[in-house]
Amino acid sequence: MSGFEVLLRLALGEQVTQTEALAVLYRDACSRDGVARMERVARIKARDNALCDAAAVLGVDGPGTWVLAARLEAAVGRFDARIWPRLRAGVQCDLAPSDAALHRAFLTGERVPHTQRRLYDLLLTR
Repeated sequence: MSGFEVLLRLALGEQVTQTEALAVLYRDACSRDGVARMERVARIKARDNALCDAAAVLGVDGPGTWVLAARLEAAVGRFDARIWPRLRAGVQCDLAPSDAALHRAFLTGERVPHTQRRLYDLLLTR
């Protein structure tokens, strides 16, 4: 039974057993697309957590969210332009705590937001 069939049965008010629902969830999670989708979600969560860790270090004085997003934008831009190329080339660098968190964010392989607005939206949801 496909996931669509289960949803259709539920929409029509028919009973769906727990076993049928779990079988669909397990099959979708184990399919190649399902695994890739779950891995991407995990990478995005890891990236967002790392960005929030960097924001916590940069916002130790308790600024407003918009000001904190501006600081994070500057830190991301500096890291991307100066530190990330060195780390990718294998050069050893002593990283500040905020840079270490940004390094974790970049290592996820997901696109890191570079604008104050996108970072502000991220910080608001956390």
